[in-house]
Amino acid sequence: MSEIEYNIELSEFLEQVDYALSFKFREKWRFRFSTTLISVFQDRLLKALKEERPVKKSSIVSLLTKKHKYSVSEVNSFFEEIDVSLYYPLILHS
Repeated sequence: MSEIEYNIELSEFLEQVDYALSFKFREKWRFRFSTTLISVFQDRLLKALKEERPVKKSSIVSLLTKKHKYSVSEVNSFFEEIDVSLYYPLILHS
């Protein structure tokens, strides 16, 4: 992979993360999913960035299902809709 291709991929990834942390993202999904679910996802994404450490998808699922009492199917539906794979390597698919 050339340096230019790498820079383009990095730029696209950072744009995707920036969008996921935006108010626009929250507004897009708030009619389908609760704002709390979206906020928790955004908080975990931001925490991973600040700590410069990836977060496991399973730990986000556990947080949302155990602490916030969302169903596994609702969390998985949210992840499918937003295509959580776009956030790899920040969110690891364990």
